[in-house]
Amino acid sequence: MTLGRRMDSLRFLLRDRDSRYTRSFDAVFEADDVEILLSPPRAPRANAICERVVGTC
Repeated sequence: MTLGRRMDSLRFLLRDRDSRYTRSFDAVFEADDVEILLSPPRAPRANAICERVVGTC
């Protein structure tokens, strides 16, 4: 994956708590000073609410 200069503008990575996201996955983004924010546990509607807010923006 090549993000080029877009990687400089990334500050946060929003992701869920799925087990396929390993520590090494997070380390790639943390190396570029991107803060990883996890979705709340057991909150199935949180993703839908977030997608609606982002879509509105």
